[in-house]
Amino acid sequence: MKITIKQVRGGSGTDVWAENLCRGINSQGYQCTLDLQPVLYQFFPVLGRFSANPENSDILHGNSWNAFAFKKDQPLVVTEHLVVHDPAYNPYRTLQQKVFHRWIYRCERKSLDAADAVVCVSEDTRTKLEAAFGYLDAHIIHNGVDTELFKPTEINLKTWNLPENKTVLLFAGNLSRRKGADLLPAIMKQLGDDFILLTTSGNRDQSQNSIPHSRDLEHLDLHQLIDAYNMCDIFILPSRLEGLSLSTLEAMACGKPVVAFNCSSFPELVIDGEGGFLPEKNDVNGVVERIRYLAEDRELRERMGLFNRKRVMELFTLEKMVNNYIELYRTLVY
Repeated sequence: MKITIKQVRGGSGTDVWAENLCRGINSQGYQCTLDLQPVLYQFFPVLGRFSANPENSDILHGNSWNAFAFKKDQPLVVTEHLVVHDPAYNPYRTLQQKVFHRWIYRCERKSLDAADAVVCVSEDTRTKLEAAFGYLDAHIIHNGVDTELFKPTEINLKTWNLPENKTVLLFAGNLSRRKGADLLPAIMKQLGDDFILLTTSGNRDQSQNSIPHSRDLEHLDLHQLIDAYNMCDIFILPSRLEGLSLSTLEAMACGKPVVAFNCSSFPELVIDGEGGFLPEKNDVNGVVERIRYLAEDRELRERMGLFNRKRVMELFTLEKMVNNYIELYRTLVY
């Protein structure tokens, strides 16, 4: 069985997801080709009609924003990563995003119509897909992480020039309002100088100069990112909308407690009080209180981290995700 994963390069977690899935499929003895198309295709998807698919490919797999543009003769699998049409997201969109998302809605409708199978990455995503499009037949295949790569490892803070007398927090991802980056200055101001926040630039260039008590690690390669997860004490992601957060799963796989919001798909990942804490959305004081609570209790942090590692091993491994997709592909081919 030969699979082609074809999508427009997004500079986000969807690129990482596609790379992981393709690598995992190949490791299972099947043949997978990853074909990331130029960003320009997002605005002019008709260009995808002229993009050839590899010969003898049995399955074409794309994401909901542009998969219809690459549809040829093979069965098409469409993955819905994030339903940006959720009304709860409206306060956090820029004007440009509002215009762009109207266009994306039309593209997603075409992808859903063209698909032979649709997959959502979480229960929350499926619920929002039904609300936005009335689509009722989606499968659920959770995102997964490579637990052989993302695992607890001892890191010497001195090699990263980090102080040993501060609680280290980590925010991994693009510094957008959707991900709650606008709340980080207030959170860190309240926490004060006993804490340091590490941020990564994700796949996009950005600035975090307005966040006190923080350090921008800029763009990290895979092994540096794994080190960053392991050298933090607490992973924080005050996001308002996530399909199923890969960065949260990666932190959990590295044995770290998580502080996020009780919204979107986070309750499917983080068990409140067991693997971290989920204050209500936009509750900055609640985030600060729970971070301080964790900072004061190392044994609690370690216990929650072990719980998270076990949870990922049971439910969110890359192998489990890959096998579920292969099983779906087989129903369309054989």
